[in-house]
Amino acid sequence: MSTTRRNNTIHMRKRVPRRFKSIEPHDYVWISLHTGDTTVAAAKAPEIWQSMMEAWEAKLAGDT
Repeated sequence: MSTTRRNNTIHMRKRVPRRFKSIEPHDYVWISLHTGDTTVAAAKAPEIWQSMMEAWEAKLAGDT
């Protein structure tokens, strides 16, 4: 997982896992961590990625 500062906000860039290609058209996703503090961003990134994975899992299961 890589992080990048864009306009004083830190964003996470991560490759979309292959199993979600049918529901996510992008190869990579950019997710705002809603902070400019690198320490806070490092703490938030795993939680945010986990919630993204859960959303994709739900979509694969047919939940909207």
